[in-house]
Amino acid sequence: MNYTYEILPRPVELGGGWRLRLLEGDVEMGGGVFPIEPTDPDQGVTWWNVMTEDQRGQWLKEADSARPADAYHSFLLAEAYADAESEAYAWLDSREA
Repeated sequence: MNYTYEILPRPVELGGGWRLRLLEGDVEMGGGVFPIEPTDPDQGVTWWNVMTEDQRGQWLKEADSARPADAYHSFLLAEAYADAESEAYAWLDSREA
């Protein structure tokens, strides 16, 4: 059997982030939602302040913006994607056993 997954962007009005689809052939067998969690603005400031200049530059480039708030949003989006991908890999590994 062919096991795969898809990670698709979610509309901002639904919380943004990602939707995971776990597929067996063409049939969806499960999945999940990995939204961008609303945060206290102080969390973004703390995140920004503990990074090195190189890390800040990397996230600003990723956000294609000069605004730290956009960099933080890109970080949260990447974190949500990594969570979805981790769940997908765990599901795929469980199918190989």
